[in-house]
Parts: sequence; C-alpha cells; structure tokens
Amino acid sequence: MKKAAITIGLLLIVLAAIVVLKTYPVRSAYTGSQGAEPIAAGLESKINAIKKADADKKRRETTPVEITEAELESYVMVYLRKDIPVQIESVRAQLTPGSIAADTRLTLPAGTTGNALVDALVSGTHNIFVSGKLVGAKGVGKFDLQSVSVDGIPVPGILIDSLIKKYAKPKYPDVDLKQPFDLPWGIEAIDIGQGKATVTY
Repeated sequence: MKKAAITIGLLLIVLAAIVVLKTYPVRSAYTGSQGAEPIAAGLESKINAIKKADADKKRRETTPVEITEAELESYVMVYLRKDIPVQIESVRAQLTPGSIAADTRLTLPAGTTGNALVDALVSGTHNIFVSGKLVGAKGVGKFDLQSVSVDGIPVPGILIDSLIKKYAKPKYPDVDLKQPFDLPWGIEAIDIGQGKATVTY
C-alpha cells in the first residue's frame, strides 16, 4: 500500500496542478489511443496561452478557459505519464462541483518500496481512487484530500502524509496538501463544475 499511496499523492498533485496551471459522466477509464494526442495538445495549448498572458505585463483583462475530463485524462497519459514513478495503465478524471477525483489503474513493480514485506503486499496492478475538494479564488488555491482507496480499501491519511513527505517532497519541495498555495501564472480563480473546470486568468 506504500507505493500505491505515493502514486495517489503524486497523481493528485498532477491532476490538481493541471487544473491550476497548466468531470462525473460514466464512461470507461482512459487507456490511451491515437485520438488522445490532439486532445492533450489542446490542453497544452491552453496552458501555453495562460503562460503567455502572465508574461504580458500590460495585460489587464481576465479570460476564462474550460478544461474537460477528457483533456485531463489525455494530458496525463500523453505528457505526464513518464514523470509518474509507476506505470499508469488507465486513468479517469472525475470533476464534480468543487471536487476533483482520479480513478486509476497502476502497475507497481517489485522492489520499489525498499521493504520486502511491503513489496509483497503492493507489487502488481491495483485500482487507486483519490478524491478531494479543490478551490481557487483571488490567486490562491486550496486542496483538501477527502478519500484515498487502494483496491477498495481506504488508506489512512497519516500514511499518505508520510509517503508524500518521503517521495513527493524531493521532487516537489513546496508540496503541502494541507496549506493554501499561490495559483501560478497569474491565474485568478478555478471553478470546478460538472465534467469541467473553468480557469480564469
């Protein structure tokens, strides 16, 4: 459960970050296809537009942009998959008013935790579900982790905290799921609705 919780924390950070920077209709989890690249590229284009607007010091107006579940899923599988330290088999993003969730299927290789007993428990393919509240207003965001489960079994918050500290902090030293954070690139607000998030920058 150790490595699974690590991945949960990282994937949560990734999904939250996609909405910050850079849905709950029922459908099958995204596993990747030839059609994913254009969808992921669409989100990449939106991210670049946000960055460009932030670099324009004379800009005064604000602009809303919508990000869909399909864009999140495609972006993770096309652009971010290589940066997540386990193999992602599939991912389904779920956006509901005020909330973001990820339903993923991950394969964890043996020997990844450094503990033979833990490795025996967590190696293999697992279904991971993470959900939380994400709000952003006046240039400040806040993510509140609500639930994490591995193969339907709840993961204690204290374990997630220790794993994020050990595995996520070295790569993302400012990560703290309990603290508000400045929204990057001049983003003013994030409003998560049904199946989409609206980012105002």
